[in-house]
Amino acid sequence: MNEWRRLKKSFGYALEGIIYTVKTQRNMQIHVTMAILVLLSGFWLQIRKEDVLLVFFSVFLVLILETINTAIEKTIDFVAQGQIHPLAKIAKDVAAGAVLFSVILAVCTGTVIYAAPLWETLHGLRHPLTLSERGGYPLLFVSAVLIIFLLWVFIRRDKT
Repeated sequence: MNEWRRLKKSFGYALEGIIYTVKTQRNMQIHVTMAILVLLSGFWLQIRKEDVLLVFFSVFLVLILETINTAIEKTIDFVAQGQIHPLAKIAKDVAAGAVLFSVILAVCTGTVIYAAPLWETLHGLRHPLTLSERGGYPLLFVSAVLIIFLLWVFIRRDKT
């Protein structure tokens, strides 16, 4: 029975961490809101179960990394105790970058999975950006190029 009590406490601590992150972190609140909207729209659009698994994976990867990002930020804040150190900034920025990568993955995954069903639902037509006969993903390709271009623009702007 003692092991069950310890396990219950362990789950309680994990839940406290999740609740803290959702209550205090604006980005986590945005991620949770978007996750709910995406998952509900998947139900509305009747997305195939295989695709739903990809969506769940992408959504939870974002939530997991945002939670880890918060833990890293709070640890650095505790250790630095108000002092700004260049290495602390780098660690925080890198952790935030990991979250950004996961968001880009989630957006690309969602675009590939949701574009055609959403278009067909709204217009009753075959979506022009679905898979081509050759198996390419034109919309995903364009999205990836646009994201990389925007990242490059922001990086270049910071150097000037």
